[in-house]
Amino acid sequence: MKTHFFAKTICLAALTLAGLSAQAQTTGTVAVEFQGPGGHSSSNYGRTSAVHAAGRAVIFLQQAGLPRGSYVITNLTGGNSVNSIASDGLIELQVTAADPTAYADVVAKITAAAKSGADAENAFRSVKAGDLTAGAPATIRTVVTQR
Repeated sequence: MKTHFFAKTICLAALTLAGLSAQAQTTGTVAVEFQGPGGHSSSNYGRTSAVHAAGRAVIFLQQAGLPRGSYVITNLTGGNSVNSIASDGLIELQVTAADPTAYADVVAKITAAAKSGADAENAFRSVKAGDLTAGAPATIRTVVTQR
């Protein structure tokens, strides 16, 4: 037991000498859901794809200028089969920030990247708000949830 206490003391002393401090961090999980009309790949060619929007969102997130290590994508999934246009997509991220304000900034940039990804997919397919396909909204929509 004394060895364990001694090891902790040495580690804390080393951090102090190095000018480093142990600080609390704010962490959490963020889920970004993408929804679209989906369809069969041959008869519905040209419809928006929720998975394509998710992929575009990842690119925008990489360009958002977030600090290294502030997020990790832990899951990216979507679609129902090999031969279909994805009607759903999901990105799950683990977010870490120095404090609640920085955490909120990271979540805001994730939300903006998700919107940009959906907007880019909608623009690529020439779909605008209010357009319908088979009675359903033709656009990709996003929902960002903190868990």
